[in-house]
Amino acid sequence: MMRVTTNGTLRMYKSNLMQTTGSLNSAMTKLMTQRNFNSYASSPAAATRAFKIHSSLNATRVQASNNETVKNKFDTAYQVLDIVGSDIADSMAKIPALEGLNGPNETNVNELGKVLRSGAEAIVQSMNSQYDSKFLFGGADTENPPFAIEEENGKSYITFRGIRIDDPKELAAEYKDADGKTVPNPDNGNKPYTNEEMLNKWNAETQFVDIGLGFKLDKNGDVVDSTAFDSALSGIDFIGYGMDNENYPNNMASLMLRMAEIFEGYDTEANEWENPGDYEEAEKLLNKMNDSRDHIIQKWSALGAESTFLNTNATQLETTFASLNTERSTIEDIDMVDTITELSWAQVCYSAALQVGTSVIPQSLMDYLK
Repeated sequence: MMRVTTNGTLRMYKSNLMQTTGSLNSAMTKLMTQRNFNSYASSPAAATRAFKIHSSLNATRVQASNNETVKNKFDTAYQVLDIVGSDIADSMAKIPALEGLNGPNETNVNELGKVLRSGAEAIVQSMNSQYDSKFLFGGADTENPPFAIEEENGKSYITFRGIRIDDPKELAAEYKDADGKTVPNPDNGNKPYTNEEMLNKWNAETQFVDIGLGFKLDKNGDVVDSTAFDSALSGIDFIGYGMDNENYPNNMASLMLRMAEIFEGYDTEANEWENPGDYEEAEKLLNKMNDSRDHIIQKWSALGAESTFLNTNATQLETTFASLNTERSTIEDIDMVDTITELSWAQVCYSAALQVGTSVIPQSLMDYLK
């Protein structure tokens, strides 16, 4: 026969009371935090999955931010090239060039030359545009203005990172860095880079950004091209550089400067060109300018396609983030109806436990004296 002692009853009651108190506190905490668990120990499997989802959400958030930054950069570059390839190419290049080559306008050929020179300067200024305090068209170097105009012996030259892109002699010369030293070219038997080779190298520079394409490195630690987006914009790629097979500059700004020099040398009083063959030279420059404009338009269209891709990718990232957040909510967030019901039941159990205590806990002498 088992005897139930008073102390045993009290210990059991205290244990049950603590359990009901813990259940009540747990239900109240769940309702206040609106989370299914607040520690890894509460639900290891759910917490592990939630941790992975949070990691993916953070990565997606960063990728979306990168995508937005690059998209805005490319949109700005698109607008700049639109100005260069349409407004400047027409109003400050093609139109004054045609007027200068048209007989009735010979009296203002010099002024038209100034318009052409201003147009070339406008192209250089546009190609030095900035976004977020970074130069858009500097390739991998976004801290320094990429383009400038140099004057020498009455002639003007366009430079990119200090190298003339329209001077045959300088293009063929050895490249020297900021310290005045030549740089060996590993692709050419470690012979020093020429200025043109260095321009080619700069034009091929990349600046990869993770925008959610599966960013991955190869065994050499280099970014796999197909897993990242190249955000570098090289200005010489858009406007052209170097010389063609007829020794004419490949970029519109330089062609405009050459034509400006011819127009500015025209003798308006005698109605004569400064040098024989200047008129024919100007006609040829006009044709080259048209070809250069077509090149800019092609690059402008390609840039527009990349901007469209970035817009599409932004939508995809938003969808991915929403899906991940929905899964996270399913794991972590409470069901309000179930949680309120659980809290109500915990309160009932706690009240019942307190009421049981009145019959279980023995009265003291002071209770009798009352």
